[in-house]
Amino acid sequence: MMSQPPRKIMWLVQALSMILFALVSAVVPQWAFAFFLIYFIVFMAVMFKLTSKGMKPPPKSELGSPVFKESNPVNAMMYDKYLNAELKKQMTMMMLNFMLLFFVFILWSIYQAYIGPLIVSIVAGYTENEILLRFTYFLGMYAFFFGVMQGLRFLLFRGSDMQTFLFARMGFEVYRKGVMIDNRQFITFNEDICFAPDPDRKFVELRSRSNKSMRIRLYTLETGKLADKLGEAGVSECQV
Repeated sequence: MMSQPPRKIMWLVQALSMILFALVSAVVPQWAFAFFLIYFIVFMAVMFKLTSKGMKPPPKSELGSPVFKESNPVNAMMYDKYLNAELKKQMTMMMLNFMLLFFVFILWSIYQAYIGPLIVSIVAGYTENEILLRFTYFLGMYAFFFGVMQGLRFLLFRGSDMQTFLFARMGFEVYRKGVMIDNRQFITFNEDICFAPDPDRKFVELRSRSNKSMRIRLYTLETGKLADKLGEAGVSECQV
């Protein structure tokens, strides 16, 4: 399955990033925008590499012959009457999450008018160092933005059953070692992976025991046969 860094590591990275952003903004503000741009490009590249780690297809000579092959999953998708509603809901949630970015302009006005001056006035009682005052101002700003945005995202997605799905749209092949998705992504079978069949909706879902939001749907009209082949490959059925 696609891997993600542990949540504690992500929180630590975000905290260190805020400190670094505040330091750059306070010491060399003229280079702040360029620094942020380079930082996010590097950050996104690293995250992409980490999340796609282990999904590079191995040479087919190492896989042998597939034990199950589905070349046209779209036929099975047509039997899933809930699929369109699920995709629509996920798209709506993604759009709402994106629209939260515009809320930053409101937060900036609030911070600049009330919170920032208050923080500076408090710190100024202990030091008159201009760089330290600017650093505190920007650190408070980034922490304020981060805290409010995370709180809003929590409220937005609380109770939502939105999951991250990877659909095999062009087909998939199941091997003893794993499953090839659309001839470009390979999911290696391990103890973390289990499967959940849904014959009525014509798919078998691969799930991660450690990351509940990562699910891969394998649509096929032969769900029973696919479940049997996954079991023969050593993948166990998910416990409800």
